[in-house]
Amino acid sequence: MRWHRLGLLLALTGCGGAGTCPQVGCVSQLELRLPAGVSAAEACVADVCSSVVVDGKVLVPLGRRADGDSAAVTVTVPGRPAAYEGTVQLTRTRPNGAACPPVCVNGAATLDVAAGRVVPG
Repeated sequence: MRWHRLGLLLALTGCGGAGTCPQVGCVSQLELRLPAGVSAAEACVADVCSSVVVDGKVLVPLGRRADGDSAAVTVTVPGRPAAYEGTVQLTRTRPNGAACPPVCVNGAATLDVAAGRVVPG
């Protein structure tokens, strides 16, 4: 009878056996930091673009990228004649463990107007 109560207690507290996955989610995105003085920009990765600027950053959804460890980024700034380009390293994470979904892909870059390109970090 005691083992039955212990099993019920473990089930009620959410403690499962081996092979269960937590339900932590994550978002795949590229974070592009804008320099001081630039308040609007459009950043694109593989035909997915975003121009929403929040706290000096543009966040571009990366979706479920399955291939590649880097992404080509193109940024246009209103009033500037040329686009800025660069390559950003991507990092894959599994917040629920190595054998559990989801897999999220993230990267960070900065728009370097003086250098005329997008730089990692």
